[in-house]
Amino acid sequence: MSLPTRSHAPLILVLILASLARAAFAADPIPECTKDDVRRILLAQEWTNVNVVAVVNGINREKIASPSLCHALAFGSRRGRWQDLKVDLYYDRDLGWFSYESSPELFRVWNRDGYREIKPKF
Repeated sequence: MSLPTRSHAPLILVLILASLARAAFAADPIPECTKDDVRRILLAQEWTNVNVVAVVNGINREKIASPSLCHALAFGSRRGRWQDLKVDLYYDRDLGWFSYESSPELFRVWNRDGYREIKPKF
């Protein structure tokens, strides 16, 4: 086996950087969104009789692809009426999988642990 030459240096550097980048992403991967995640988020949104039909990880309704996106299809009822639900969820390391509504006054955030409002601090 011969020793690397100067012409091999760029290739070796690229391989080292690629290996470091892969290790960094593998150290803390984004977990897949599960049907249980979706069900618990919808229950926190006060849907009842939730039946999650499908969970598509890595894409949202607008067909934007990212590992931190999830699109789900479900049925749920509220006030005695059934509704078909098409839900986009997002991933945050602190919140886990979540859904949200926003206004200038606050964010409403639902995750598998429940509901919370986040208001700006003055």
